[in-house]
Amino acid sequence: MTTKKSLGLSPFQLVYGIGAIFPTQLALPVASLLQDYEGEPNHVLRRIHQMVEVQQVREQVLDKAYNHQQRIKQAFDRKHKKKEFELGDLVLKWDAPRQERGKHSKFDALWFGPFKILEVFSNNTYRLQDLENNEVFSGPVNGHFLKKCFI
Repeated sequence: MTTKKSLGLSPFQLVYGIGAIFPTQLALPVASLLQDYEGEPNHVLRRIHQMVEVQQVREQVLDKAYNHQQRIKQAFDRKHKKKEFELGDLVLKWDAPRQERGKHSKFDALWFGPFKILEVFSNNTYRLQDLENNEVFSGPVNGHFLKKCFI
């Protein structure tokens, strides 16, 4: 079984508490099984100890997974640049309804505008005004759909 790099264990080990045994690998597991029987003669207690060990391994895997996710997030955040726009900036707006295949041709422009930012709301949202006919957009626009316009 392949171990997951982020967890350090295979999915089989997480479920059953031991590694998967293939027929070519039977010599070593038999020896470890005999040692388990000699160490704890009571079957019930031996199984309880195995379950406790599996639970401890699962808790360690949860910690490893959390740490791995944090490292991935830090790598993403390092590259991510947040777009900040201010009042009066000129921006272009992404034409989201036409972005899917078949809704535009190869040479159609998917950015339209320019627009002027009238209001800045929280959570990267803005109110825009069209420069051509001075119309104001009815609702706020997410900053992910905007980019600076240099005229």
